[in-house]
Amino acid sequence: MNCIEVYDLVKTFKEKGKEIVAVDGISFKVKKGEMFGLLGPNGAGKSTTINILTGLLEKDSGTVKILGFEPEKNWEFVKNNSNVATAYSWLSDVLTVKQNLRVYAKLYGVKNYEQKINELLELFELKNVADRKIIRLSSGENTRAVLCKGLINNPKVLFLDECTVGLDPDIADKTRNLIKNYQKENDATILFTSHYMYEVEELCDRIAFMSNGKIISIDTSSNLKKLIKKHTVEIAVKKDIKLLMEFLKIEGVEIIFAKDNSVLFEVTTEHDKMYKVISKIFHKGFMLSNLHVKGPTLDDIFIKIARQK
Repeated sequence: MNCIEVYDLVKTFKEKGKEIVAVDGISFKVKKGEMFGLLGPNGAGKSTTINILTGLLEKDSGTVKILGFEPEKNWEFVKNNSNVATAYSWLSDVLTVKQNLRVYAKLYGVKNYEQKINELLELFELKNVADRKIIRLSSGENTRAVLCKGLINNPKVLFLDECTVGLDPDIADKTRNLIKNYQKENDATILFTSHYMYEVEELCDRIAFMSNGKIISIDTSSNLKKLIKKHTVEIAVKKDIKLLMEFLKIEGVEIIFAKDNSVLFEVTTEHDKMYKVISKIFHKGFMLSNLHVKGPTLDDIFIKIARQK
């Protein structure tokens, strides 16, 4: 079952008399219980897509279905069974954390909402600021308060847009665990955006990369990383660093950096070249004191896509 379906979605804006295509005919599906990453550089169209899916923007054309229904035709059902937490949408400054959550609990028709609010405040370590106005919160506290709002109605579909911005490493790690546990315990479907590639890799089952309003690729993290055919290798030798560098140049290897007895280089994995080069280094008798091989990361994929023209 697909809980989110998007077909040929288009959204344009007018800026200084020119038409800007923010979302350019994208299509994708998110399965029930899946955490789906939507990534891309600033201006790629991620937030515009989420704003359309959550009803904050009207689409120009295309079809959107949430839990099998088009939101504009079944808004009450979609609203009650979905929610959003975004770093770019603040709660009411003049209300306290608890007052904000009460407002949203009533909007979503949450039963026993005081109990639910207290549970969320406990989970996100906000009980000590529950009666503090939003304007007096730190950015990290505000981010966690927004996440409480996002979970207030136990949504079946949750949209998380940069939901760990401003969190210190400890709280960010706890927050990611809370998100994973919520997804698992409720079989929830989550659409997730972030510029922190390590948390995308940790959380998401599949990832879609957007650029210039289009989806470039959809796949798992491990398959996406295969798009880059190079590994980075760092070698330290006890002696003969100049001979090693000369050998690497003869092999057509790109040296990135060399200092003292260490050299850092990139080499393709195509036709097993990386393995052949490393094997030759051993067979030529170079005495290694360190060898470290680093494969491509999602950051590398992000940069590759962001720089495509």
